[in-house]
Amino acid sequence: MEEAVVQYDDVISVETQFAKALEEYQLSLNTVHNNNNNNTTTINDDRIEDDSTSQALPQDFVRKFSEITAKRALDIKTENINDEDNSFVNEEFINWDLETKLWRLVENLYYSRVFEREDFANEYEKQRSDLLVILDWIQYNSTIDPIPNDDDDESIKLRNKWANTRVALETSKYNALTGDDEKVNLVEHLDSDAPLRNNKEIEPSDIDIDSKNFKIIYQLLLLGEIKSAIDYSKDTGNFTMALILAGEMDIRDQETDVSNFNKATWIKLVYNLSKNPNIGYYEKLIYNYLSGGDVSENLKLASNSYEEYLNVLISQLLSYGILKTSKSSGLKDLVVPEPQVKTLEEILNVISAATGTRASEESFHPIRVIAGSVMIEKSENIFADLTENTVDDILRIVTHLAIFLALIKPLEKPDQLNAVISLYVSKLSEKGQNDLIPIYLSFIPDEEDAREIYSIILSSITDKQERSKQLQIAKRITQTLGDSDDLVEIDRDQDLKLTNALRRTVERVIEETAPYYEQSGPVLVHDEDDIQNSEVDDIDFKLYSSVEWFYENKMYENAIKATIIVIRRFLVMGKLSSLKKFAEDKNFKNLISDYNFQSLSNEENMESVTEDMKNELLNYSNFIEALKLMSQWRQFSADKNPYNSSNIDLSLNKTSRVLTDILNDWLVEFSDPILKEFRVLYIPYIILELLTIYQNARSKDWKYIKMAFELINKVADDSQNDFLHCFKSSDRLQEFLKRIGELSIIASEGGLNTLYCL
Repeated sequence: MEEAVVQYDDVISVETQFAKALEEYQLSLNTVHNNNNNNTTTINDDRIEDDSTSQALPQDFVRKFSEITAKRALDIKTENINDEDNSFVNEEFINWDLETKLWRLVENLYYSRVFEREDFANEYEKQRSDLLVILDWIQYNSTIDPIPNDDDDESIKLRNKWANTRVALETSKYNALTGDDEKVNLVEHLDSDAPLRNNKEIEPSDIDIDSKNFKIIYQLLLLGEIKSAIDYSKDTGNFTMALILAGEMDIRDQETDVSNFNKATWIKLVYNLSKNPNIGYYEKLIYNYLSGGDVSENLKLASNSYEEYLNVLISQLLSYGILKTSKSSGLKDLVVPEPQVKTLEEILNVISAATGTRASEESFHPIRVIAGSVMIEKSENIFADLTENTVDDILRIVTHLAIFLALIKPLEKPDQLNAVISLYVSKLSEKGQNDLIPIYLSFIPDEEDAREIYSIILSSITDKQERSKQLQIAKRITQTLGDSDDLVEIDRDQDLKLTNALRRTVERVIEETAPYYEQSGPVLVHDEDDIQNSEVDDIDFKLYSSVEWFYENKMYENAIKATIIVIRRFLVMGKLSSLKKFAEDKNFKNLISDYNFQSLSNEENMESVTEDMKNELLNYSNFIEALKLMSQWRQFSADKNPYNSSNIDLSLNKTSRVLTDILNDWLVEFSDPILKEFRVLYIPYIILELLTIYQNARSKDWKYIKMAFELINKVADDSQNDFLHCFKSSDRLQEFLKRIGELSIIASEGGLNTLYCL
């Protein structure tokens, strides 16, 4: 299996754990696809398997989700075992517990929907299958343990059927012999039908015990523990109830016509029992639940629990379905009333509308709302309601649900998946979890959509180390997913997938920052970072940082084009400090060489970068070298006695040569108006800087004053160059004349001797 991108241990964030589960699914899917193309796939009772290894299913990462949340819920309980009254702790536990149940529901329900529905003949069978899965889910996730401990005295009493009545009957015989015979209406026999058959009574204490036993049996029914309910009925002497419950044992099996007939008959008979006015409260609840008849009392008892309320209504609907599809013509006189609801969606509406009950209040919990949308296959309604203000945990849940559903079956509105993932990755970015983002973007089916979302995130990353880390992760993600035909991908061409995202990232920043580089008046050239230690403007920093994506991914063509844009912008605004900072760790000559070499293996791009572009960039490279030299001289001149060094002449000669070359050659060969404007703007700046260098260097050798006046003469001779034109066009001629006057004064500081040297 390929190397994982997300690394974590048990103490890292939940977001990372969920992302890890998704990545493991992707890695597993890719491994199976690469190694197992020719294997025969079969379905066993647990999951799909092939001849050599299990096929990756979306349900796999959903199962992992439930493990993550279950552990989180357990940790909260364990960590706060002595603080159980803390409302915040209880709320947090409930949320994680509900999320655990949600993922179990998703796993079970969609396994059934994907791998079993194709065998169903009609909508009724599909609905019945869903109802059975949901009912099983409710019962499995219940934590109720209704059976008393065998060591309790109460438990012993509950297991003696009508013991007090038996004692009373024996006592009444002796009372008759002694003449102390009270008229009592006790049953004469102790079979369970005797009170109903003879309209006689049992001891009140036995009535209370019966009620407790039937309550336990009813709770076992709610839990789906039919076998336990039968055993408990036998253990407590309720053999008739055990026989009745035996009819429930196979009620969830797929029926044949014969068994359907029997079950329909059984339901009617149980319903008839429920109408007997002489049976106790919990016994009546049992018959109501089994037959799906009048469940109003069951719902009253269930009003404190959303899950129990749902349980009762689903059970009723299942019983109704059996009666509705039954072909039996028997027991026509026994008619079980139709339930108040006929669909699962109606059931959910009934619960939420049960105003004043805790069941209704619980139904509005966001995670239960999400679970409800899963039950009725309307989760896309939830997706549409998400906003930037959605609670982080809910956004996380819905994002993972959307990814799962999109893998099972393309969403009716694919844009919703994009929107959900976009919101979630924005949250991850806000939390500094950018390393998780590529995993989520890999689930977006359309490359352009993924590129757009990714570019928003990448454009916000300016830290060099974070940028490098993100690039490595993105490369590994695209390489990992490259060979899978089934996985939703950004693009089939893995190299193009990443480069497109990076192109859009830089393009986005260039577009967003464009208004900032529009001239609104005279340009003030400033290059004072070495003196004032001023920080680079935030927008400048964002702009040139974005271009680093191209350099780090060796996208030389794009790097050249974007670099030219950035440099032009800085030059237009006179931002030389930002320009030098941008070029600080770059070698533009090597960039052109790298591009030329890369182009040899890609003939399509041979003409993408023109010779003019290359030459322009080389001109900028020379200009930046000149800027660095001028900056160094400013720093050098600020020191005490800087010109005492023996090597100073060599440095001065180099600087003079480089700056003179710039004055003579920089951008001269170009006809582009903006490049001509750059000469107008920066030739005066360089001349004035060079005059300052010559002026300061006079302490080393008076010849530099002479060199300064030679430069002034070149400016005056407009037949040989454009220097004077540049001063006039940049409106700096007066500044230049002023400097000439200052130099003249300086030239006379040594008297006539120094003047004659000129």
